[in-house]
This record gives sequence, C-alpha cells and structure tokens, in this order.
Amino acid sequence: MKRNRWNTVSLTALFFGAFASGGAGISAQSTEILVTDTASLLTALASASAGDEIVLREGIYQCESSSWKAFSAQADGTETQPIILRSEDPEHPAEICGKAFSSQCALYITGSYWEIRDLKISSACKGIFLVKSEHSIISGCEVYEIGDEGIHIIDDSSYNLVEDCRIHDTGLLNPKYGEGVYIGSAKNATDYGFDCHYNTVRGCAFGPNVAADHVDIKEYTVGTLVENCTFDGTGIQGQNGGDSFVEIKGNYAVVRNNVGYRNSCETQLYGFDLNMQTDGWGQYNQIYENTLYLDTTDCYVVKGWNCYAEVFRNHTEPADCTSYGNMILQIEEFQLAGDANGDGKVTYEDAVRLRDTLTGKSVPFLSGPNSDLSADGRLDAKDLALLKRKLLSGPDTDAVRRKVCFRQEEAGKWRVTDGLGGRDVTFVLSADAGTQLKLGWGYWDPDVQNADTGENGKWIQYSLGPISPDADGMAEIQVSLPENGTRLALEVWDYLDDSGKRDPGKVQLAAVLTP
Repeated sequence: MKRNRWNTVSLTALFFGAFASGGAGISAQSTEILVTDTASLLTALASASAGDEIVLREGIYQCESSSWKAFSAQADGTETQPIILRSEDPEHPAEICGKAFSSQCALYITGSYWEIRDLKISSACKGIFLVKSEHSIISGCEVYEIGDEGIHIIDDSSYNLVEDCRIHDTGLLNPKYGEGVYIGSAKNATDYGFDCHYNTVRGCAFGPNVAADHVDIKEYTVGTLVENCTFDGTGIQGQNGGDSFVEIKGNYAVVRNNVGYRNSCETQLYGFDLNMQTDGWGQYNQIYENTLYLDTTDCYVVKGWNCYAEVFRNHTEPADCTSYGNMILQIEEFQLAGDANGDGKVTYEDAVRLRDTLTGKSVPFLSGPNSDLSADGRLDAKDLALLKRKLLSGPDTDAVRRKVCFRQEEAGKWRVTDGLGGRDVTFVLSADAGTQLKLGWGYWDPDVQNADTGENGKWIQYSLGPISPDADGMAEIQVSLPENGTRLALEVWDYLDDSGKRDPGKVQLAAVLTP
C-alpha cells in the first residue's frame, strides 16, 4: 500500500502480541444432546440450561403446533457455559421450519449467552428472534423463505453478534417488514424494551430478494456495528421506506467495510439511509470504507435530513455518486495523534491496525501522520509503544480536527460539505506572498425570515479582507456557522498586488478544517 513518506520497519517479537483482538475463552465442560427429530428438539429447548450443546442431525425440523413460536427456549447460558444450538455437520445443516411463511416465528430465544450455529431457518413469518438476550451469537446460518424479517434482535437485547450468515428471500408475506436483520423496535412499540445496544452484524451476505432494508437499526439503539457484509439489492421493494442497504435511526452506529450491489433495482434509492424518527435520534453515526456499485448517479450514497453523520473514504461506481443531507459531513481525513485507522477516535483498533501494518499485513487504510507519534518521519515499534502508552493512560483528551470535503464550481466559488452547522470553520488559502485577498463567504440559514418573500430561509453573505498571505503564501480564515447553517460557500472577489488586480482563479483553497 502507499505509505507516503512514512517508512515502516519490522517489529520485534516483543510487539507481535500487543493489543491482540482477543481469543477464545476457556469454557467449562458442556453437555452434548443429540437431536434427531422434532419432538426431541422441542424437549431439548424446553429443558435447556447453561452448558448444554444441542446438536441437530441433518434433516427438517418442523413444528405443527398452533403456537406462534414454532421452536422456543427460555434459558440463560453463561460466559463460560453458553447454550449452543448447532448442526451436527455444518456442510449438511439441519433445517428449522415454521408451518409456512404466513405464520409462526421459526426460532424464538429468550435468554443470554446462546450460540446458534450452522442452521437453516425457513418457511416462517419470522426467522430468528433474540429476546432479552445479551452476548449471544448467531453464526453461519442461512435464513430464507421468510414472510417478514429474517433476524430480529429485540426487547432489551444488547452485545449480540450476527456473523457469517446468509439472508435472502424475506418479505414474502409483507414487503414492508422484509428486513434482513432488524435491531430494536419502532417508537410506537408497546410490548418490548427499546435498549438494544452495541449489537454487531458482521460478514453476512444479504439478498437477493430481501424486500426491505437489509439491516434496519431502529431509534433508541446505540452503538450498532455493521461491517464486512455483502448486499445484493435485487428485489428491494421500496415499501414503507425500505429502499436502502442499511437504514439508521439509532445513534453512534458504525457502518464500514461493506460491499453493496444495487443491480439495477430501481426501487433502491440510497446506499445508506438515515432517519430521525424522534428528537435526538439518528445522530452521530459514521459510514466509511464501503464500496457501492450503484448503477446510476440518481442513487445517493448516503441520505439523511436532520441526522448528523460523518461519511468518509467510501468508493462508488459511478464515481460521482453523491450524498445528500443538511447534516451529512463528508470528511477527507481526521487529524488526531494516534488515530491510525482515521476514524476520528483513538482506540485499541488503531493499535491493531498499526501493528498489522508493521508486520506486513494488508490493511484498508493507515494514516501515516496520525500514526507517527514519535514525529521522526517513520513508523516503527517506537510509535506502537507510544500508542500503547497513550491508550493505557485513560480516555483520550486530544482535540480532533476534521479536514472536510469541498469542490469548486464552474463560476469559481468553492462549495463546502454540509454538516458544519454550529461549528467554527477554518479556510486555508494558498496565494503568493505580498498579495492581498478580498473574499466573500456565506451560507443558507433556514431559520432566518426572508423579508422579500415572508418565508423562512435566507442566504447570509459576509465580506472578508483585505487579507495578506504569510511569507509562505498561506492564509487562514476562521468563520462560525449557526446551528442550522448549510450550503457554506467561499469566493475570491479580488486578488491584488502592487501593480493592480490579478486573476482570482490563481488563488487555491488548500483545506477546510473544523473541530
């Protein structure tokens, strides 16, 4: 990978294990229960307890009961003794079915520390429900032929993981509820707790024919992570707002390192969709390092209104696909010592990424300037040691600066990303020393009444200058936007020297920075 001017040197073995991403814990001895038919599965689930390993021989397990829950359990495992429900042979998985996709939830688990592995789940109105569950895992499952949503994490269920699953053909009964993975509950729900926090969806393949959003992150949820997934947009129906790969209504969600294919699905309007369903939610989310094949520039990468999100390092085809929203902040880079992966925070993930780079592993991105903590122009074990010390010293208090995106319009005006409302913004300009600049800057304020029209919304314009670049030809100008200010723009009106006017087009906007 390109490393600019920062050279890397090999680490000694002393640092190879620093900040490892974790390993398997040591579990107490489990009790294996071999299941070969529906009756024995029902019995095993009803009597399940911590440490049980329920092993399903290949076959179809279908419950003819009139109960809405085809197969269910109400037991808790523990950290060292989870309850495991799995196929005997992952290459020939057992299949748990409802009666039809118009009725029943196939598998309804109430309890924590469950591991549901290598099963097929089909022919049900709902696929898998995790209810009042923490630290549970759904791994290697195929969920399909489902009337509504495939997997639902609900009712105060937190710290759960859905990984390496294949989810397709959902929403066969009602496309409005055909999500692949549904986390939390809508604000009008009355029967479930809303606290579904820090759940992860990783390495899953969605589609074709997931009728609604592939992942729906509901309001009142915090810290959802969606990463390393593949989305196939074929069959998205666009009903009830289900028109994107991931819809985010919660706070502090991270959506990263995913690949999405729209596949000419005209009802898919967005890669990622943010919505504020209630005040204070749909905020502070990050969407980065995703690759989207969107077929057309009419499909937005990210859409959100009144939802603050940071969007950066996404790759799209067509390349000129854009994002839309008054609070969508498009970022070129974060400037923060120790932030090796360039996400605006310093965490153990930065140490892992720096370690991997130093040991020759491929990483998606590494910020050389942020990683060079020793400031010696090279990356080595010293930088990793300094980063380790920084992490061990407690919460990071260093201020981050964001270098944000801008573009120059044909008329010469620079238009800056939205998402800067309520912030101080620094324009960094490049011109010749010994010259003077006169500039104008402005923004759209939706809260100011336009006296000419009587409607809210007015362009606010200010003049700047004369401003003299320093000996290096650089000038920094700081302005402040009101809370709801958008459409920030800067324009050079006059570029002067002792002999008179010069071409304003020769002045360059080198960077736009904000805290």
